[in-house]
Amino acid sequence: MSRKHLFWVIALSAVLSIVVAGCAKKDECDNPFLGSCKLDGNGVPPDFFSDVHVRKAFNYCFDWETFIRDAWASEAIQNVGYLIPGMVGYETDGAHYTFDLEQCAAEMDLAWDGAVAENGFRMQIAYNTGNLERQTAAEILQSNLSEVDERYIIEIIGLPWPSFLENYRNSRIPVNISGWQEDLHDPHNWAQPFLVGTYASRQNLPDELWDELKVLVSEGVSATTDDARADAYHELNQIDYDEAIAIRLVVPTGRAWMQKWVEGYYFNPIQDLAARWKSFSKSEDASEPTTLTYATIGDVDTLDPAWNYENFGDNVILNTYEQLVTYDGENASAFVPLLAEDYDISADGTVYTFNIRDGVKFHEGQDLTAEDVEYTFERGILQGGTWSPQWLFTEPFFGTGVYDIAELVDPEGALDDDPDALKEADADALMAACEQITGAIESDPDAGTVTMTLSQAWAPFLATLAQSWGSIIDKDWAIENGTWDGDCATWQDYYGIDSATSPIRDVVNGTGPYMLDHWEPGVEVVITSNNNYWGDIPVLERVIWSEVDEWGTRFAMAQAGDADILYVPREFVDQVTPYATISCPWDAAQEVHVCEDVEGAEDQPLIVYFGHPTTYRADAFFVFDVAH
Repeated sequence: MSRKHLFWVIALSAVLSIVVAGCAKKDECDNPFLGSCKLDGNGVPPDFFSDVHVRKAFNYCFDWETFIRDAWASEAIQNVGYLIPGMVGYETDGAHYTFDLEQCAAEMDLAWDGAVAENGFRMQIAYNTGNLERQTAAEILQSNLSEVDERYIIEIIGLPWPSFLENYRNSRIPVNISGWQEDLHDPHNWAQPFLVGTYASRQNLPDELWDELKVLVSEGVSATTDDARADAYHELNQIDYDEAIAIRLVVPTGRAWMQKWVEGYYFNPIQDLAARWKSFSKSEDASEPTTLTYATIGDVDTLDPAWNYENFGDNVILNTYEQLVTYDGENASAFVPLLAEDYDISADGTVYTFNIRDGVKFHEGQDLTAEDVEYTFERGILQGGTWSPQWLFTEPFFGTGVYDIAELVDPEGALDDDPDALKEADADALMAACEQITGAIESDPDAGTVTMTLSQAWAPFLATLAQSWGSIIDKDWAIENGTWDGDCATWQDYYGIDSATSPIRDVVNGTGPYMLDHWEPGVEVVITSNNNYWGDIPVLERVIWSEVDEWGTRFAMAQAGDADILYVPREFVDQVTPYATISCPWDAAQEVHVCEDVEGAEDQPLIVYFGHPTTYRADAFFVFDVAH
């Protein structure tokens, strides 16, 4: 062999060594949650949960009774399926798992053709430090799996919230215990995130299963009768059970604590009590009968209705702004006109026409017009942001699975939440995206109507409009404050603002019964009655959200009568209970609170409403292919 040939042989060998080393590096498992990444007793493979028998075993090894007692102080009920009670399609007697260690063992014997039972396994489940619900769920799995076989080892680690969130979002934790607070009181708002949306995407479901679920989710949301919707959701529940996609956990029940002089409370499952101060009043013998103080925790994120996506801001917005339609009192599934005098829905469920109410003024004196309504929705959708509530509009207008306006420019989603990249996109594509939404939402100033044309029938569309992100803003006022100027040639310059950079983050000009007096972050939010309100003027002239994170201080305020309503964490319920003079448990059959005096507590100051179902739930989601 010549030196030249020898050189090339050596060079080729070196290149091959580098390639092989690179491949080995790529195939290495670098995820401590998986241990050895092998089914050798010291770890699990990344696709451990791709075996349905593993998923079923984990379900059978979960003890709901213990979870309800230890994580929720016995104030929760086991959930049946992926929906929550009260939803169209929810089956109280539907297919669901129960705690059964023998069945858990039997499923593990079948898992991975017997390899799990032969070798055992070791894996880690993480929770964010301080989250009792997630920690308790992990501990129950740990205890029961080890009881089935001591070689079935779950290690539990607490992580700081940023670290937990990063690992969760990147699908690195094999069992993700995570919660959802509904946006709309509609089954689609559970089927979409849990089966095909945010949560399902982080589970890395197989394409075949995902495609099957997507078809049924789309059928459920586009069906025009409750019976047809229920059929789709029943079928989804059966698949969810058969495939053991997750451990469906519990629905907590709620409590509301207030002074006995507070009047006008009623329960609507989708709305926090603080979302409707207009219905409240105080008896004449109350301290400061026209001022109400709510001692609570947290703070507003933003007062921009198009961006706000948290409860505190939601409540302020719902008192100061208004929507085209609203809920019919306690009924979260029935709607009545509000800023629309009436509305019409086409026979195929795709065209909504709203007649806008005359004689309504914004807080600063501007008249409400149909053009304001059109601008409100166009501006919100074009402002975009996948962390905003705008996906609740992009789906009905552009189709199931379209979560951001940027996806009309790049359907692959590469431009989502990337304002700089969007600005560099093709000008014709940008113009076409804007024109698609302006063509779908059109106002007729002369007729005083707004027409919205959807891509398909969308059962929860009125429910979407009734929430805070459906709040109508004054077009001229918003533009003067720096929002989108209404020109399709410029919308990309306003895309992707966040809660901190919205021009109307801390200013309010709505049509609602209350006006923003001031918001002092970390201290309080104060609203005052709108004496020029087009409807009935509120009885309460002033409402204060007092932001008091320390429990002892909140409790002292209630004892002194300085707090009319207070937030009570579950761990302090026993401390407050002796102060209740009236007890109002939830009657599930009548769907009302039934109040009675507490014997021997006539001189105590509080009323407690309790036992009503909430609209929050956490589940344990199996990741079918863990990032490694």
